Amino acid sequence: MNSYETRFYCRCPNNDVRIDYRLTIQTRTVLSVESIIDGIEIDAEEPIYHEELADLLLARFGGHQTLRADHHGVTIETWRGSSSTPQT
Repeated sequence: MNSYETRFYCRCPNNDVRIDYRLTIQTRTVLSVESIIDGIEIDAEEPIYHEELADLLLARFGGHQTLRADHHGVTIETWRGSSSTPQT
């Protein structure tokens, strides 16, 4: 199992505030650092809701993903992929 973790920013579609995201991808596939960086930079340019972003990242990278962000004092954490519950 491989685990990749990165941080990136997207704008909130409600008020254009920059949101700090933390993404973890767990997969048996080898992902290049460049593909991860390219995949998250495309999304950073347009405002997008957290849950929609999680769906988009799953389609792009597969595996099991955890996406975390603080949205104006509320922490949202989503799990996508091989399990709908967090990996321990």
